[in-house]
Amino acid sequence: MALKNSTRKTEATLPVLRKISASAVMGALVSGAKLDASGLMEATGLSRPTVLAVCDELLKLGWLTEDGTRPGLPTRSGRPSRRFGLNARAGYVLGIDLGATKLQLCLSDLAGTIVAEWSEKWRDEHLGAPERLLVARKATREVLARSGVDPSKVMAAGMAVPAPVRPNGHAVALESYLPGLSSLDLRLALRPDFNWPLIVDNDANLAVIAERWIGVAQDLDDVVVLLSGERLGAGIYIGGRLIRGGGSAGEMRFLELVEGVGNTDAIGGMCRELGAIAAADILDGERPGSPNSSELLRLCGGVPAAVNAEMVIEAARKGDPAASEVIDIVTERTARAIAVVATLLDPQLIVLSGGPAGAGDVLIPSLDEKLKELNSAHPRLAASTLTDHAALRGAVRVALDHAFALLLD
Repeated sequence: MALKNSTRKTEATLPVLRKISASAVMGALVSGAKLDASGLMEATGLSRPTVLAVCDELLKLGWLTEDGTRPGLPTRSGRPSRRFGLNARAGYVLGIDLGATKLQLCLSDLAGTIVAEWSEKWRDEHLGAPERLLVARKATREVLARSGVDPSKVMAAGMAVPAPVRPNGHAVALESYLPGLSSLDLRLALRPDFNWPLIVDNDANLAVIAERWIGVAQDLDDVVVLLSGERLGAGIYIGGRLIRGGGSAGEMRFLELVEGVGNTDAIGGMCRELGAIAAADILDGERPGSPNSSELLRLCGGVPAAVNAEMVIEAARKGDPAASEVIDIVTERTARAIAVVATLLDPQLIVLSGGPAGAGDVLIPSLDEKLKELNSAHPRLAASTLTDHAALRGAVRVALDHAFALLLD
């Protein structure tokens, strides 16, 4: 009887193992590279017979393509080496970033290549969650129409939200910050228009996934991504694992208790607000120098309310005194937050993501200088090369992983 039960368990387990193996093979090929059996064995840890069996099955189903050996490459047995690649256009996934200030959305093929994109600012930063989801569904229809992709070809979707997400699909968000968000099961956000599986996660978690996939943190097991747009948040990968805790790991409300910081305001928001104040002071004659010589005023057209973070960065890059002072204040506060995170987690790298685009040359040297002055933990810093698309690309990656896990269902 025991032997019979053992046999039944083995038979029941085999399909699960096949699905796991298929997902691992597809994940290894998602970069678009073509690999032979040896390359797939190294990438997945699977045995040669398993790799070849899985590839044969995926070939029959149309998910892979196969080439012979590249010209000029010798093979050990004299036979052509089988090289496998993704059939990238056999299916698609959708990525959504339901951000605090704007919606970003993209359609990706199975190799992670973006085939269509959409971006728009919310008409009101306090727009209710139900209306945000209506806008997202409308944008999804538009992206599908532009790309000519039938909805039936979309295998899964991923969505980033600027709040922790519980396993039941509900976000933990203040009503004053994101009205109505916490009352919705976000896993159903695309229905009734689309019935695809939808994986929802915090934007910082998805940003760190993206940085390890295609960003500046590839091959690193200990990395923190610090979202630095409007509000600070952290995506934490330690020991090769995404750290979630009870769902709110990476939330940075504790900064309210840190001297010299006091809140979760981030680089983008602080640059915009302090830059607008500085521009107004120049116009009012409350700062030394002529308004005519101010690079910051020139960039905003003489309208302080029009100042954004990118203008402050560009003015500081050109030596504008007021903009440089703003950067000094902002990086001093941010360096304290970085020092706390580095002391607690000791990551190999901290990545600044989601802040002003292309600002690394201005921000990183200033942050390094402030960290030295603090005489505290001084981690290696890098600016994201994914700019404000990190969470969106992370949403694509989790959708791909989910799609690959369902291939042999």
